[in-house]
Amino acid sequence: MSFENKTLIVYLDGDYRRFKAVADLYQRFDSGDAHILITSFNDQNELRGQIDLLNSNYDFIDERHILTEYYSTTTYNNAIEIEEILKRLNYGHVIVVTSQYHIFRTKMIFKDRFKYNDKFKFVGVHHDTTFIEYASEVVKLGLYLMRNYKFFTKDKLLYSKSKYRTKSRLTYQ
Repeated sequence: MSFENKTLIVYLDGDYRRFKAVADLYQRFDSGDAHILITSFNDQNELRGQIDLLNSNYDFIDERHILTEYYSTTTYNNAIEIEEILKRLNYGHVIVVTSQYHIFRTKMIFKDRFKYNDKFKFVGVHHDTTFIEYASEVVKLGLYLMRNYKFFTKDKLLYSKSKYRTKSRLTYQ
């Protein structure tokens, strides 16, 4: 299926505060011109238990425009899963929304994975960032630069305990 005239807005899991930016971006498009992809939409996703995704704050989002994926556990895995989705649904533009402190590594991973594809844009959301978040990002950047991410993408290590593994890769809400 081709959506080459549409934009996919990607919510990288990790912080529910990013979703407001995703919703704001979605509102800038005419009806049907943008879809939202929520990554890592499993039981640990902050949007699931704590926030009703389509509550009165986000009732302008058409449920049919929300895609979910369940398998990602790292930013590198996000890129792999998004690559699989884009093979099936050819979006013309992709906007990746993440936290500002995470944007450098996110750009690096996506540019490596997609060979500097110009269809990608990145938006960093500013919020109070803790020392632990910065420190974690530095460690993850170091692991990525040492190419240790490949260890964590092996199917048995990554997905063996996931109850979502049997579900289809791409699901409409």
